[in-house]
Amino acid sequence: MDSKTLRNLFGQFATGVTVIGSHNGEGDKFGLTVNSFSSVSLDPPLVMFCIIRNSGSLEPIQQSESFSVSILAADQENISNTMAKKGGSEKFDDVATFTAETGAPIITGNIGWLDCKLWKLHDGGDHLIVVGEVVAGEIGEGEPLLFAGGRYARLAKN
Repeated sequence: MDSKTLRNLFGQFATGVTVIGSHNGEGDKFGLTVNSFSSVSLDPPLVMFCIIRNSGSLEPIQQSESFSVSILAADQENISNTMAKKGGSEKFDDVATFTAETGAPIITGNIGWLDCKLWKLHDGGDHLIVVGEVVAGEIGEGEPLLFAGGRYARLAKN
């Protein structure tokens, strides 16, 4: 199967939208939009996401040995789009954040967040599978931002 067809096929699977935040220990924030986020284990509390090997956000995650997961709300498409672009800490210029235990930036206005210590990196072809141990988190309020078929979606109202 060619990669375009495979990518389109993967896109049929509806997901939530998250921003993975990290820092380099010098005050610079880094972030990327990720929909490959998933829970792994409750004991120990582990989560995972996949990151392309040449991502500019990979090195800060490795340097700080930490990352955050901001689960985006339905009204945060603009943040998702900003964090999906190439770039560095300037992506956070107009994005409000806070930190928890690891110092990784967490997006304000999310519907939930996790603060994680890097647990392990695994080979995943052209990506790396990043596993983190959850050290803090909080449930927020609101509806999730969803992604399917190459576009954003929202939960249907009954």
